[in-house]
Amino acid sequence: MLTLVARLRRSARSQQFASAFVARIASAVLGFVMLLVASHVLTTYEYGVYVFLFSLGSGLGLIAAFGQQNLVLKHYRAQDGVTPHNDGLVRYNLGWLAAAIAAMVGLSAVVFVAEESLPDPYHRLHLACAFAAVFALSEYLQSYFRVHGRIWLALLPREVVWRGACSVLLWGAALAGLLTGATAAMGIVIGLLLAMTLYQIGHLASLHGWDSWRGGFRHPQKAPAWRSESLLFTANNVMVAVTAFLETVIVGALLGMEQAAFYFVALRYATLVNLPSAAIDTVSMPMIAAHFQAGDREGAQRLIGRLSLASFTISSVGAVVMALGAPYALALFKPDFVAHTDVLTVLSLSSVVIAFFGPGASLLTIGGGERYILVANAVLFSIYAVLLCLVAVPFGILGVAIANVCWTLVITLVLARWVRANWNVDSRATAFFTRRTPAPAPLRAAEAAE
Repeated sequence: MLTLVARLRRSARSQQFASAFVARIASAVLGFVMLLVASHVLTTYEYGVYVFLFSLGSGLGLIAAFGQQNLVLKHYRAQDGVTPHNDGLVRYNLGWLAAAIAAMVGLSAVVFVAEESLPDPYHRLHLACAFAAVFALSEYLQSYFRVHGRIWLALLPREVVWRGACSVLLWGAALAGLLTGATAAMGIVIGLLLAMTLYQIGHLASLHGWDSWRGGFRHPQKAPAWRSESLLFTANNVMVAVTAFLETVIVGALLGMEQAAFYFVALRYATLVNLPSAAIDTVSMPMIAAHFQAGDREGAQRLIGRLSLASFTISSVGAVVMALGAPYALALFKPDFVAHTDVLTVLSLSSVVIAFFGPGASLLTIGGGERYILVANAVLFSIYAVLLCLVAVPFGILGVAIANVCWTLVITLVLARWVRANWNVDSRATAFFTRRTPAPAPLRAAEAAE
């Protein structure tokens, strides 16, 4: 561990790691402030509706990005600067995103016309669709600037400024008597995210030109391969979005909006334990991708082993702190939330499991394992979804949390085994001590070309 710290201090990437950690921590803190403010200025029911719309919009937005945030991470060659290859890739990305935004805006309009016949809260679903359109573009821009190593520009607008501004405006609107419910709250959230996204678009245009949106689908050499990968990434993002938000939806549908509101808060608290993994992934994935593009498996193994160990160590300490402070943390939102501290403790274990197995899922999305992760997720999640429905009513939200840990353990183990079997790379935290030097082997022709 001390060796890792010393090498990071000497590394040119140390500033990026520091920036990522600061931004991720600030994002988590401000995200909780945002949730806390919303919980105090909205009634319990309207807060549950707000959580429902926000979760649904985030999930739809992740799907609507059509995997372009993964495609740019895998294929953008940052070391070459702005090249014709990169320009073509960005045009291709933006072509898909333009189609996604048009689809979400159109869906929002259709839902707005039809939803008058729907009961509350479903008659407000157009807000979730509008949020999804902006979120999809924001998700892509984060990945784009991560590749460039511009961590502050990637994370600051959405993770820090947007969350902080939302808290201030939500509180101010409530004091002014303008915050009438979840509808007004979502309007504020969408408007501010749009402003932050337009700011990032201006920086992207300064590198690739304002005409980057034109001709996005036309790329004779790469378009067929990129289209195939985009569809695989999209399918995988469907699974990621469903696994991230389905639990809250199931809890709300089967146990009530109040229980869904608590479970959403508990999930957000559990993400604090996962902050080291998120921050490390933010900076390290472009670095790992560069190692694989160069055919340097040994370098990739060393980097992954060090970072997984650091992530696991910090996450384990964080889980202990979270278990001790859970009653006080939950009391900040609603006094009755304290009765479910055991749920938060269990959910924190999922973050520790993720940290132990390292960036397995992310590694598969940049190195040819897209089909495998899709099939694995589809099969295992089908079982998981049935399990959730079976345990929700008899065992309540604690049963849902335990099922979450079981699902996380199984899927991360399956993905880590694929990485080791196909790349001879061990992504677990223990690889720092037990890693085997990968046998020299050239990358497949398709991988080397990218």
